[in-house]
Amino acid sequence: MIADKPLKLMIPGPVEVEEDVLAVMANPVMPHYGVAWTKLFNETIELLKSVFNTEGDVFLMVGSGTAGIDACIGSSVRRGEKILVGVNGYFGDRLAIIAEGYGLQVVRLEREWGTPIPAATVKQALHEHPDAKAVAMVHLETSTAIVNPIEVIGPLVKEAGALFIIDSVSSLGGIPLKVDAWGIDLCASATQKCLGAPPGLTPVSVSSTAWEAILANDTPHGWYLDLKVWRQYAIDWADWEPYPTTTATSNVLTLRASLKRLLEEGLEVRLNRYRDLALQLRQGLREIGMPPYTPDEDLVPVLTPVCAPEGVPAGEVVEYMEQVQRIKIAPGLGEALQDKIFRIGHMSPAVTSEDIEDVLRALASFTPSWRD
Repeated sequence: MIADKPLKLMIPGPVEVEEDVLAVMANPVMPHYGVAWTKLFNETIELLKSVFNTEGDVFLMVGSGTAGIDACIGSSVRRGEKILVGVNGYFGDRLAIIAEGYGLQVVRLEREWGTPIPAATVKQALHEHPDAKAVAMVHLETSTAIVNPIEVIGPLVKEAGALFIIDSVSSLGGIPLKVDAWGIDLCASATQKCLGAPPGLTPVSVSSTAWEAILANDTPHGWYLDLKVWRQYAIDWADWEPYPTTTATSNVLTLRASLKRLLEEGLEVRLNRYRDLALQLRQGLREIGMPPYTPDEDLVPVLTPVCAPEGVPAGEVVEYMEQVQRIKIAPGLGEALQDKIFRIGHMSPAVTSEDIEDVLRALASFTPSWRD
């Protein structure tokens, strides 16, 4: 056991942050208002727009990705209205729970975990529920490492006149995402995954169509997660403090540094680099007898679910990797998968080919009798 060795994070967030980006956190704390600060904040927003691929509004809220998703759903759909929610994993189920918490009529588009939700399923549901005001889906379902085909579904939702709400918590900056071109009205993400920054902020993009629905939403709603509030401050206090509460200035500056690194490398270049790492990992996993849970045609560049050895609970492998190898991987989520698979995250910009080889060597040394 290597007790004094630093723990290497190979989980689906939070990720290891590149050293020069993390160093920004050590700078003196800046005030959250004023002309100089607002200039830096607005630069960060413009960088986020480039990664979202949107000309719409983008807000940077203090909170988890779930807070951003909560804001998107609660701000845009009136209590009692109908929403279609894609559920093919743990976080799709969470979308439905959030919607239910706002008193919405939730129609669950259920699909077996580990299987993408087909566009045909959404099209049929929109036909059966013409009164649906919105469709909500997870882009990358991290519980199973499945990507839903939102680029095909978006135009169908638009044609039906509904809002398209997307959880891009684990996908923004790691797999292709084109908010405007795909007809996404509201999209919430998080900073601690593919964007390569510490946790604590949730970027949210809002389309002009979404604003029409948000401004017309007259049902009771909280204050902090109401996007109308954020819009009003962005307008009224644009040159001084364009958000309603104290923002996490150090986190914003660190995110700004990571976004600049991303765009300097080039989004396509980084996505291709992630894909190469995923292919390397998948090939190595098969060679050591722990194959990927999903087929290569469903490959996700930033996250790989892995089948545990036969007869061995996945948690045993997870614990061995942390306690003995000092590499943190993630267990499966949900009753059906928690003992069957473990998950390896390679969504940090800092992950290299050598890191993948280290993970493979560590897994290859696993034996069920490791505690003896």
